[in-house]
Amino acid sequence: MKKTILLLTSLLIAQFTFSQNGLNFDGANDVVQTTYSGVTGTANRTFEAWIYLAFTPSANSCILDYGVNAVGARNTFYVNAARRIGFISGGTNANISSGTTNTVPLNVWTHVAFVLDNGTGYLYINGVQAGTGNLSNVNTPTTGTNLRIGNRVTGGNIPYRGVIDEVRIWDMARTQTEIASSMNLEFCIPPANLKAYYQLNQGTAGGTNSAVTTASDNSANSNSGTLTGFALTGTTSNWVLGQNLSGVALISSTSVTSCGSYTMPNGTVVSTSGTYYDTIGSSSACDSLDSYVVNITNSTITNVVSINSCVTYTTPLGNNVNASGTYFDTVATSTFGCDSLIQYDVVISSAVNDSVYRTGGRIDSYDVFATHQWVRCDSNFAPIAGETNRFIIATQAGDYAVIVSRGSCIDTSDCINIQLSSLSETSINNLFEVYPNPASSFLTINNLENRNITAISIIDIRGKLVTNKAGFISKNLNIQSLERGVYFLKIETKDGVATIRFVKN
Repeated sequence: MKKTILLLTSLLIAQFTFSQNGLNFDGANDVVQTTYSGVTGTANRTFEAWIYLAFTPSANSCILDYGVNAVGARNTFYVNAARRIGFISGGTNANISSGTTNTVPLNVWTHVAFVLDNGTGYLYINGVQAGTGNLSNVNTPTTGTNLRIGNRVTGGNIPYRGVIDEVRIWDMARTQTEIASSMNLEFCIPPANLKAYYQLNQGTAGGTNSAVTTASDNSANSNSGTLTGFALTGTTSNWVLGQNLSGVALISSTSVTSCGSYTMPNGTVVSTSGTYYDTIGSSSACDSLDSYVVNITNSTITNVVSINSCVTYTTPLGNNVNASGTYFDTVATSTFGCDSLIQYDVVISSAVNDSVYRTGGRIDSYDVFATHQWVRCDSNFAPIAGETNRFIIATQAGDYAVIVSRGSCIDTSDCINIQLSSLSETSINNLFEVYPNPASSFLTINNLENRNITAISIIDIRGKLVTNKAGFISKNLNIQSLERGVYFLKIETKDGVATIRFVKN
């Protein structure tokens, strides 16, 4: 077989899936009594089986059991009249069952499992956790009834009705991943922790099997079981068709811990923790597999810092940042290559333009997109109430400046001195807005009080008249023919003249 990495759960579609037998129990007196004493004391353990219910049980129906009929001393794994699975050991903190919505369906092969893990119990249906609870008082003695399949230990009678197949007892607490990944497999070579293993493949399905009264233990421990009460002929109380499983032989098992992802020997990358298999050979009945129990860890973020910075930001470990985003400093590296990180959520603001220009008593900021606050330099830079536009029209002589801000970028312009003469000569400048400024193609003249404009003229920085238009009534002034530079727009009205400085790009 071509070497291929397979998730164990995907082995449902392995090449060599074959039909197997199981045991049908009549719900009256059928039982398989084994010679296996079970996992005892408070030790971790896992029970697994495939079951098939054709009828809803009328009461508790025992899949398997062993131990003593005393508080905390038996191991009754069962399905009840509500088709919920459960575990009974007797007494406080010794019994659990699955939830009301986690039930075993009728007429469908279903995998069920119980796990005792350091005093906590877990129940699984088809590899999905279906219940959990405190089992801290479970303590199985070394004396008592050996493992039974199909009924509980002496002290009660809860016979199973239906088919049971592939019974497994492990001396370990198997994880959900391990249970789900191997429930569809039949082990050709049993793993070391599998202490009792009844494949129940004996007999002829539905045939006459009066001489086939032994259920073989397919673990390495040879704890076979003896069938009693079975009719051993026909379709009930007999060997019947079981669940179809894929046979595998585990050649090796390797535990791997890796950061973020792990590359398998053939180059396949896995990024989630779990059990993975490498198929290295096959026969007509079994695939030979190497097992990889992969634990994926991830880098740890030890601190998150929010940063607002102007233009650039340098992290404490020297990472230079010039764009908004999430960045990391590595402060430590673990054995498995995972880092301890400090996360920086950085917001970078663009630099501001703190340049201004004055036309008479009006001062404009060149930065169109920033936030503005005008101040009086001669009053200890006190903010001027309400003056947050891109321009200010001074009504008093003095020294003015603007604080320009964009995000975390803040700067203050040079101070501009306004004289009384400037105020008088530009008394109607505040009646007009001219924009954009700087401009490249057109100037828009906003006549705030709809004054009668008698003429428009443009004068260059040397005082030369460039354009003169009488009776201007348009809102837009074409300046495409002007060379780049600084100009003055002169707006004449019957009430006076406004002179506004602009820049041609």
